[in-house]
Amino acid sequence: MNVRKVIPFAVAAAIVLAACGGAATPAPAPTTAPEATQAPEATATTAAEPTAAAEATATTEPAAVEVANPPKTVAEVDAIDLTGKNVEVLFWHRYSGSQVTKVLEIANDFNQKNPYGITVKLEQAGASYDDVYNKINASIQGGGDLPALSIAYQNQAALYRSEGVVIDLTPFIQSTKYGLSEEDLKDFFPYFLESDKNPQFPGEVLGWRSSRSMEVLYSNLDWLKELGATEPPKTLKEFEDLACKASNAAEEKYGWIWKNDASDFASLVFANGGSILKADASGYDFNSPAAVEALTMMQRMFKNGCAVELPVSERFGEQNRFAAGKLLFVTASSSGLPFYASSVANAEQQFKWTISMHPQANADQPVVNLYGASWSVLKTTPEQELAAWLFMKYFTEKEQTAAWATTSNYMAVRQSAAQLAVDNVKQAKNFANYPEAAEAYGTMYEWIQYGAVESPVAGYDPVRKLIQDTVTKVAIKGEGDPQAELDAAVEQANDILKEYAPKQ
Repeated sequence: MNVRKVIPFAVAAAIVLAACGGAATPAPAPTTAPEATQAPEATATTAAEPTAAAEATATTEPAAVEVANPPKTVAEVDAIDLTGKNVEVLFWHRYSGSQVTKVLEIANDFNQKNPYGITVKLEQAGASYDDVYNKINASIQGGGDLPALSIAYQNQAALYRSEGVVIDLTPFIQSTKYGLSEEDLKDFFPYFLESDKNPQFPGEVLGWRSSRSMEVLYSNLDWLKELGATEPPKTLKEFEDLACKASNAAEEKYGWIWKNDASDFASLVFANGGSILKADASGYDFNSPAAVEALTMMQRMFKNGCAVELPVSERFGEQNRFAAGKLLFVTASSSGLPFYASSVANAEQQFKWTISMHPQANADQPVVNLYGASWSVLKTTPEQELAAWLFMKYFTEKEQTAAWATTSNYMAVRQSAAQLAVDNVKQAKNFANYPEAAEAYGTMYEWIQYGAVESPVAGYDPVRKLIQDTVTKVAIKGEGDPQAELDAAVEQANDILKEYAPKQ
């Protein structure tokens, strides 16, 4: 799927730790200890008696911290005692196959090793992110039971937060007793720390990143060589020219494919210097000159037979067509890398291929579309909320995030785990004959600094549908003027933004 004028997160990287450390409501400063009252001078023969005030000072216990639900300060989180509580955490997810096996394995390890008696239980709430999203919304509207932890995209978490369901994780992250050290925070890729903050809820962290992926350009290197190119295109003009040179409708060969995915369009807009949402989240911005140029290029490519639309019914069609030598380029998630490797390895005619950043309008300031669902803690009890946080903290430790990246095909979220994930990919049998692709996976971690997100605000799901419909109408069907159609779509998107805005 799988979500801002959005700026590259390289700009924000320098302030990550400060932002993360200053987002929560500060813990109350400790009260100054009362100055000792001067005792009456004792005579040479009479011992001084303790005053009543001194007795009170000696016997009074520190005032207990009242813990709100959810906790608002570090002091409140630190005051939660899980001893003997045997808290259970229900986690709603959408994983299947080897992914759910790995999550279950890590959860079982946590259940056995944590000193608090916490038990994490997994429940598949659907086969897709939308399934989980719909189930949670149904529970919110119908007053049904909710889990303590759920997978959610940033815009979905923002909607839950506006309903008072998702909690701010900042005091948990900063907790002196249960939180993360400065060394831990520095180990996370800065972009990943930033990506769960939301302009609609300044200073809050609404999710914890378990993994991320990015939109990349898959390229058939042998085909490019036949066209006279020695590497993937660096500019959008090169991209369009090569796609058109490669296309031959009679042979069902095309330069590029439209998968009816708003993220593919967003990637083109980012690469052309534009954004989807204004930086201050005051409105959508995908009708900017950069976005209009991107859509106009798509319209031109379809008109000239340089691109093809993927039918909804053709599952994994872009992957299969690429492996069959029918597509020169595919814009798709980096998480599909092992599947492309497997498909090409099993094809009748193998070829060299790789991934790269999408060609950029400004090579000096590249922007890549990074995304991925996070895990959000829902409002239950302070004890369950803390227990959920402790599981997420454990899941993203070095060993666990490396193991998860290897199994899930997503990116490791810690810098210390990245090399292990890279080594695992390079050793995978599907990549034995494709060193260029395996090497590109390692380079991908260097591209994180150029990351941008689409739209983390509540209501982006219907806006994605609006973008997809607009692109299909203008580019594929050739109907309407790109500027006029994008203007109309942005007007509708801004109405949606207002409709879903937090009611505070």
